Amino acid sequence: MNKSKKIIIGILIVLIIVICIVVAYKIIENSVMSRTDLNFTVKNISSSPVETVDNQKDGKNYYKEIDNIKLELNIPNEWNYEEIPQNEENDSYKYALKLYKNNENQYAMLYFYNNPFGVCGTGRTSKNIILNNGKEATIGYYDGNKNWADISFYNINKNIAVMNYGLIDEDADEAIQFIKTINITENNM
Repeated sequence: MNKSKKIIIGILIVLIIVICIVVAYKIIENSVMSRTDLNFTVKNISSSPVETVDNQKDGKNYYKEIDNIKLELNIPNEWNYEEIPQNEENDSYKYALKLYKNNENQYAMLYFYNNPFGVCGTGRTSKNIILNNGKEATIGYYDGNKNWADISFYNINKNIAVMNYGLIDEDADEAIQFIKTINITENNM
């Protein structure tokens, strides 16, 4: 192999590493942000109210519409949720929904991103699951961890994903089960 080919290959390898580092940094940056550091303002969220119906047997039926996209989710009664409006300092998402059970610092965050959700492939494995509505989602894991890192709905909406911020074991598994109840549809007016 001549010297110019080696240089080109070296440059490509460096570029791939830099891209993975930037994506990993963004993921870490989002995960360490604490709620007290955020300065909230609401943008691009429809004025439709959140509708929930409490039913002791089935949980809370959550509904939200953002940019003509309807999100529906059945949240178990033992779980809490909190809407997190867009943060001016971090404009990567339009809307977020925090889901937690016993500890507010261990939660899943459903994001409606401004751009398609993406991940770094280094150390990542994934498996596809079938949602309760028959559509497919992908669960991502990193570095052999048994607890999931993210759930994406790429075949339904490329901008919506759920990130895991500290849920482990039974809580992480339980979150997958009720996230499978998600229904993402476009509101055709």
